[in-house]
Amino acid sequence: MSRRQEIHRKAAEAAIRDRRRLVAAIIGLVMCLAAFYALALKKQSDEADLATKQEGVSTDLADGIPQPDRAKLVDIRDSSEAEQVILEPEAFEELSRLGRSLVGSWLYVMGEPAFPFDANPEEQALLRAEPFRLRATLLDGQVVRRGVGLAEEYWCLLRTEDGHLVHYVAMSPPEELMVNDNFVLADGYFYKQYRKRIDDQWITAPLFVGRVVAPSFRKLEPISEPDSELMAQLEDHPLGTNNDPRKLDQRKELWHLMNLAQSVHAEGGANHEDAILLDYDKLVALSKDPEVYRGRLFELGGLVREAATVRAEENPLRVREISSAWIRNESLGDTLMHLKAPGDFNFYPNKGPVIYHGYFLMLWAYVDTKSIPRRVPVFVVTDAEVQVVPTPPFAGQMAFLFIGIAVVLGLLMFFVVQRDRKRNAAAMEALVAKRAARRKEGDQRSTS
Repeated sequence: MSRRQEIHRKAAEAAIRDRRRLVAAIIGLVMCLAAFYALALKKQSDEADLATKQEGVSTDLADGIPQPDRAKLVDIRDSSEAEQVILEPEAFEELSRLGRSLVGSWLYVMGEPAFPFDANPEEQALLRAEPFRLRATLLDGQVVRRGVGLAEEYWCLLRTEDGHLVHYVAMSPPEELMVNDNFVLADGYFYKQYRKRIDDQWITAPLFVGRVVAPSFRKLEPISEPDSELMAQLEDHPLGTNNDPRKLDQRKELWHLMNLAQSVHAEGGANHEDAILLDYDKLVALSKDPEVYRGRLFELGGLVREAATVRAEENPLRVREISSAWIRNESLGDTLMHLKAPGDFNFYPNKGPVIYHGYFLMLWAYVDTKSIPRRVPVFVVTDAEVQVVPTPPFAGQMAFLFIGIAVVLGLLMFFVVQRDRKRNAAAMEALVAKRAARRKEGDQRSTS
């Protein structure tokens, strides 16, 4: 490679480096401007509520419920006592078919429709083969097989919470006796006014056809404080035992505190001034004497490790869902806390530290994944609030200051690159001119 080619190669490399520095300066400047723009947008979003809510969006799932063949129901009669003792074969078979396919979720989607017992017979007749939800006390029940080759049916007499008598036939007899004072859930299709003799007494009442009668609970009335007598019956788990937290949902004491939490929330929330702050010393005291704090209101906080909302079984609050969460507070050591709440409760997972107010239920023992026995306090929460970390008043000014410095540095880099590029170009021109002068001088000497 000749001397001239070497000079041109170095000049080209210098030009490439200059272009790279220029591109880097432009990119840095663009990034600074983008950061400045993003900060301005964030400030606008803090000043205005940009949250959008989906309103008026509903899906009519109730359209999917099995529908009867109305042609098979036209022969139903119940205007006289003679007609009320008859089960029209085709109509009863059609409602039996519907009853065997009826599931409780349809009734929930439909808003748990209640039968209008006080309506006149003509109005009730328009509701034949319509599904209704019944919660009632089981007064009488017997397994009946109405003919050879027919499946067993469970015929029973119910008294609703409002005191109305009801005939009900379940296509599937219960496998075990009822509990909870024989209080049951009975979803079924209305058939007709039916007259049946029970214990030497003729009883006329609406007849419903459904799939099964299931244990239920009487609805809890709102309360303002825990029942100390009920809470005194609760025993904490001894350390070293392994218990499934899902069985918490079956405890009447849990539903009692959930009723309290729901009642208090409906009245505007708990009085936070009465809450006990759960710090490390109080946690130690609670672990030593949990019965002393049973049903007491606590204020606790931490980071959500896990949260979920699942379908609730039949319960005395009549809620569809139940929510659970596990939280940890580093200031309390490695002890987890288990939170419960009725309905779809927002524990604010992934939102940083959260402050909760809740009623202490019990100490629940389990063995963790490392085979270490532990006991976790269980609280039924009433409210949750994300803990906002205060921002220094000068934080915004500092951010703008750093962005301003970055912009200045970017502009300075841009001008420095431009200056160096001009200097390099001038130096290369001078070098080429000097080289040309030397070559010309050499040519003149050789000529002379």
